[in-house]
Amino acid sequence: MAAAEAAAAEAEAGDSQSPKRTASQAIELPSLSPTEENSPPPFDQYLNAKNRVRISPDIKCSTYFIGGVQIHFPFSPYPSQLGMMNHMIRALNGSHNTMIESPTGSGKSLALLCAALGWRRHFAAKVNQSKVNVVRIIRKFAEHNPLPDFCGPDMSPDAISKPLAEKESLKDKPTPVNSIGTDQPEPDIKPHLEVKPDDSEDFVESNRRHIPHSKPTISTIKSDTFRLPTGDYKSDLKGSSQKTSQANDHNRRLGVALSDMSQTTKHILDIAKMRIPPGLDANDVSILEDYRDNYGQSTGIPRIYFGSRTHKQVSQLVDELRKKTPYRVPMAVLGSRKQMCIHGKARKAASVDEMCSELKDGNMCGPYARFRQLIGARSLSQGGEHEIWDIEDLVTLGRQKASCPYYASRDLADAADLIFCPYNYILDPSVREAAGISLANNVIILDEAHNIEGAARDAASKEITDIRLSILISECDKMANMSVLPDKHMRISRMAASVCYWLQNEDNTYEFRDYESQTCVWPKPDSSLVSVLAQLSFTPHSVRQLESDFNAIEAYIKELPKAKDPTNRLGGIFQSETDHVSERLPLHLSGPSMRLIGELLSVLKCILLDDGLYESDYKVAIIRAPNPMRNHKGTRNSRQSRGGDTSEAPYFVNTLAFWAMSPAVVFAEISKLSRTIVLTSGTLSPLDSYASELRTAFKSTLEANHVVEPCRFKAMCIKTGPSGGLLEGKYKNADMLTFQDDLGQAIASIAAHCPDGMLVFVTSYSLLNKLLARWTVTGDLARIEEYKEVFTEGQGSSKEEFDELLNSYRKLMRKEPDSKTPLERGAIMFAVYRGKVSEGIDFSDHLCRTIINIGIPYPAFKDVKVILKREYNDLHCVPNQQEYSSGQTLSGSKWYVIQAFRAINQALGRCLRHKMDWGAIIMLESRFSYSWNVSQLSKWIRNHVRVYDGFSDARNELESFYDIRIQEDKTSSSIAVHSPVDDE
Repeated sequence: MAAAEAAAAEAEAGDSQSPKRTASQAIELPSLSPTEENSPPPFDQYLNAKNRVRISPDIKCSTYFIGGVQIHFPFSPYPSQLGMMNHMIRALNGSHNTMIESPTGSGKSLALLCAALGWRRHFAAKVNQSKVNVVRIIRKFAEHNPLPDFCGPDMSPDAISKPLAEKESLKDKPTPVNSIGTDQPEPDIKPHLEVKPDDSEDFVESNRRHIPHSKPTISTIKSDTFRLPTGDYKSDLKGSSQKTSQANDHNRRLGVALSDMSQTTKHILDIAKMRIPPGLDANDVSILEDYRDNYGQSTGIPRIYFGSRTHKQVSQLVDELRKKTPYRVPMAVLGSRKQMCIHGKARKAASVDEMCSELKDGNMCGPYARFRQLIGARSLSQGGEHEIWDIEDLVTLGRQKASCPYYASRDLADAADLIFCPYNYILDPSVREAAGISLANNVIILDEAHNIEGAARDAASKEITDIRLSILISECDKMANMSVLPDKHMRISRMAASVCYWLQNEDNTYEFRDYESQTCVWPKPDSSLVSVLAQLSFTPHSVRQLESDFNAIEAYIKELPKAKDPTNRLGGIFQSETDHVSERLPLHLSGPSMRLIGELLSVLKCILLDDGLYESDYKVAIIRAPNPMRNHKGTRNSRQSRGGDTSEAPYFVNTLAFWAMSPAVVFAEISKLSRTIVLTSGTLSPLDSYASELRTAFKSTLEANHVVEPCRFKAMCIKTGPSGGLLEGKYKNADMLTFQDDLGQAIASIAAHCPDGMLVFVTSYSLLNKLLARWTVTGDLARIEEYKEVFTEGQGSSKEEFDELLNSYRKLMRKEPDSKTPLERGAIMFAVYRGKVSEGIDFSDHLCRTIINIGIPYPAFKDVKVILKREYNDLHCVPNQQEYSSGQTLSGSKWYVIQAFRAINQALGRCLRHKMDWGAIIMLESRFSYSWNVSQLSKWIRNHVRVYDGFSDARNELESFYDIRIQEDKTSSSIAVHSPVDDE
């Protein structure tokens, strides 16, 4: 135990109340024998008995004690993994937020999963142990002290006789009157005689097992009831009856005390401030204080929400949990209808969500009717084949049972203790509500969190086009004409028409213009945001009215399925005008229109309600841009000949944008609700901005070292090209032919000696196209192609096109699994920072032996959002501050620089994916000779960057590095072939 604690510490040095739970989440107290009540069982019993986090015997693991928590780990952890687990457990124990940066390949996911589940198992055991101890102490207290008043009046004969005698003595005295001159009524004691069941399900087991309610105790029966009568047996019976009544009353009041242990604990501790109550000792008081401080206010054990950027990354986390960790826990994965739907018609629809709702509401979806059969599937239960499941597993089972995976996953999530999801499910309040995610007192782990600031700003921002508004107006008018909540639909229609007219106003002045679009932004120097919204009749009162109308329409839509005839097989929400009215399904607004109202409400409430808490954090913009649909719909005559829509598409689309300038608009609430937030990624650096931008305090941070030994990678900055020209990738140099030629010659020279695969990152697609065009003319591209097959990441490529590109690259690079000999001809991928190649793609081993970085990818300087964000930060920052906390704001220039280096660090993480991997990281950028720029790189590389003034010296050392690593690979491969296999 001490060794693990010390190793974790050394590794790290080197580098309000929860909502009521479902029954499946209630804390159950173990049954205690009379002996155990006086001498509680050992802590291990609580770890293993009735703990929802189990340890699977099928996976071999070792046990470590880190931060006082028992952690089961499948192999000897790296020092960085010990540091991560120690760091995370301290944050969970202390209920504070933390950031953990650990390079890809360091076993980050495995360490986080084991630490989180080991802590939850430990916490559940501590809660159960604490509550058993508190029950024991309250009983001891009740034997020697009167119970608190909230338990009801003491109805024993002795307690009643005294006030009755006092009442008799006061008969002749004047009746007291109250302040308004009326007689004071006698207190009604009947409510206190009833024992109300506990509102919290966590104590149900405790009440049932430990509280005898109306039955006398064994000791009472032995000492009183069975005593043989002597002398005046009637008097004996009367005394016995009184004592039995006393026991019953005591048990009743004790039951009330135990049903609200938090309040009873407070009562006892209030007495203990003056003196330790009779029957208790100092240790009992200490136990009660620990319960009050750590467990008394929580009605459940925290859930763990584990979010990552994409569903693919979520699948990797689930696979890690299933195959590598010994932990088994009720879990779920949240996904979309598009991913999970198995209904043939819905899956082929343009909008799966819309078709799903239509089929379900019309009682025409068989899989939905049977989704509970999937929940009860044996393979999903404890010990089943799919106890740990992914979306693909659930969809496969759903098809086998013809049961809906989507709605089954929602029900499984309600009872789960570990829930995986893309992190936009957590960040976006509307998505969070739709998914039924409750953050209160729960643990939030956000992996791949280097993009969390931008993702949170996007979640708080909304954009609404005049085309969507026109559809909403049309639908609302139809509803009003059909007398469906006419007042509410007409109010929404007028609101949408007002906004639409404002958007299409030709008098708007556009401050920002580019090649295709023009943008007008508020607030302006002469008009506030609130005054602009008031012109559209958006005031706090109208927003509340809009919310009321929206809730009424939503409630109406939810009630529609109950009113529908199950035999009605008509499809479609809006039927054609030729349909007979009596045959139509009940009408309602479409899903997109309801979402539009919800989006508008969410931002208007942020700006206008809650005393305008986030008014200063928003910019409102009108964007006018060409309508792309005019190019796709063809001419009016051609559409008419095809039988399509004959309405003329407008030339422009006008968009109303609500842009959040601060991610805290959504993240501050997440921080306030949750117990602990863990931000983690392989490339969080630079760390300065997170606390400031998210307005969330991170009490601790960890930058872990790489598991790859420094001798296995070469990090270099090369200041000049082969011709001696300075390699400085600034915007003004991008069009200089000498700069382009030096880059082409340098890359061709490196490609001639680099084995297998290479990645080259540039700052923009525009620069990439310029370079490839120039190198085609100079012949540098042909020289590169002599040694490498050239692949280029396309701008705006679809997911399918990118997957095809990546598969082609990997297919070309395919070799025998055990082969350590470089390919005769490798491949080179040209890509762009922040593009698909730089985000989350694994180029391990021979897929990437060299990464080349060109330039520093600052955000587009003239982009409207970038300009507004920099202005916003400059307006809110404190001048000359050096360190930033949750209450301070970065300057605009500081924020701007951080975005660039975070993109570089993300690109650097594509290679060196495991402990035995190796590769070279080459920055063809002279600005990395400045120590400040190097300090912005991730910790694992910043101390190993070597600067070369001339290209030839760097090339010679690089060639030597390649030769050593290739020879070592061949040697290790030969040893492995002739060595006995080690089963361990």
